[in-house]
Amino acid sequence: MLEGHVRDVTDAGDSVVETEQGIVLVTGGLPGERVRVRTEQARAGVLRGDLLAVLTPASDRIEPVCRITERCGGCPVMSLQLESQWQLKKRRVERAVEGLCADGVSVQLEAAGEPVGYRRRARMAFRRVGQGLVLGYHAHGSRQLVDVEQCPVLTPELDAALAHVRTLLGPLLMGVGVLELDGLSAERVAVSISCESAQSAEAYRAAEQLASTTPIAVVALRVGEGAPALFGDQSTPQLARDGLPITVPRHGFSQVNAAVNTRLAQRVLELAEPQAARVLELYAGHGNFTLELAAHAAQLLAVEADERAVEACRQNLRVREQKQARVLMADVRQFNVRERFDVLVLDPPRGGCPALATLAQQTRPARVVYISCHMTTLQRDLRALHAAGYVADRVHALDMFPQTGHVEAIVRMRRVVS
Repeated sequence: MLEGHVRDVTDAGDSVVETEQGIVLVTGGLPGERVRVRTEQARAGVLRGDLLAVLTPASDRIEPVCRITERCGGCPVMSLQLESQWQLKKRRVERAVEGLCADGVSVQLEAAGEPVGYRRRARMAFRRVGQGLVLGYHAHGSRQLVDVEQCPVLTPELDAALAHVRTLLGPLLMGVGVLELDGLSAERVAVSISCESAQSAEAYRAAEQLASTTPIAVVALRVGEGAPALFGDQSTPQLARDGLPITVPRHGFSQVNAAVNTRLAQRVLELAEPQAARVLELYAGHGNFTLELAAHAAQLLAVEADERAVEACRQNLRVREQKQARVLMADVRQFNVRERFDVLVLDPPRGGCPALATLAQQTRPARVVYISCHMTTLQRDLRALHAAGYVADRVHALDMFPQTGHVEAIVRMRRVVS
């Protein structure tokens, strides 16, 4: 057992504890607290352990709204006041852009939406244990499954859908598997259940009944690698923006927080300055930013690797008659572009875009707008871009994931060296 001081909380939710034996990662401590920990094992050279006691609580520690947050681990900073969460996230973005900004540039933190009831997608696991079913999230850093009857960070629609799944299918599901909830709109939820073992005829009848239960619109029940049994409305999910539909490929990527995503899209449009410009967008997806950018750009090339997302993006552009935009299916890692562009916009996955500096040298954009939820790869890519002659002149942090250590950053880099 060791005692130490909590220095930070990582984006993954680990408390970074300084002890006489070095850094120990645990779950549950807040910055500034004095804690007692028990070391367990080293993983990838990092010492990990359990939090035994908070000896000196932080002044901004509060009672969490979820009674299982300490066991679940999905919301590792729910015990921290919201304003302190924001400062924690702002500091994370500040560290990522340190040394890359023009004089006088500071990180602007924005909060939009609600601190709970915001998450419109969820992935849970289930396991039959005797006559009961354990359905919920895996504990942080563990394969232990924590039963979740209600989740405060889910939208009310998803939380209601979870309750219906537990009531109608919970007594019948066998073996182990995965449950996915996807909010198609404010009133419609898609339920996907993947099982490792065969299910009874009663389970399929219950899945059909589930599909007719508000707010659930469609249910997919899959066993192994087989084709899923589908019940309910099987049409392609469509959201709406500016009175027009947006096609979203089922199980495709979309931001979990609708309110913050709206603000994010507005901020990207502002920083990109696409008016009458030639725009290159990488990792375009189904068009989350593409549609707004294309409405103002002189021309736009959107690049996306996923075939379903490409087709959805093209459809969304056709509906809006945005003929100045084209969508190319390509892997950014092998993307070779010979055109020049005024602005480059990218929202890469957590692995970032190692080819960013090379692409910027090929396309010569005057400004690059980079959206990221992973500060390590953001810092790596922006440092390479800075070395290629760019400097950050606008930096924003958005609280896309309240109650967690994650933060969404938007950084605009301007070319200062020809």
